[in-house]
Amino acid sequence: MAVLGDIFHHKSFTFHNGHVKDKYVVLLNTPSKSEHYLFVKTTSQQHYNPTKPGCIKDRSLFFIPRGTTFFKKDTWVQLFEIYPIPPTDIDKSPDITFEGTLDHGTIQRVIDCLFLAEKDNISDEYQEMLRPPLEASFQKLKEKFGRKH
Repeated sequence: MAVLGDIFHHKSFTFHNGHVKDKYVVLLNTPSKSEHYLFVKTTSQQHYNPTKPGCIKDRSLFFIPRGTTFFKKDTWVQLFEIYPIPPTDIDKSPDITFEGTLDHGTIQRVIDCLFLAEKDNISDEYQEMLRPPLEASFQKLKEKFGRKH
């Protein structure tokens, strides 16, 4: 079961504009069996992106310097587009592989940055999946660890 902060390599990631490219994506939720996985894409291409670690609110980016987490290159997590992928697509695709996990502090800062930069653009459904009520979080943990209380 995939959890919040997991990093996947997607060999044929389809962008919203239809282009397909090899991409690393970061999971923003811990989906239940029926929920979509909510991903954001990453880039190691600096272009004109600032290199100040952390949240870059005005550009909807989160900068992770190389070597501080899983990423071996400077990496910008692009928060301006969320990509929902059904669980069946993750489980059955040979093009999507688990590669690593961001530490809890980093992924929480990424999500906080997402809400700072894009809150008005995130649907209510996604907001609840990204920041579920406490009871829903406990239920997901029970599912993950197989306890029936």
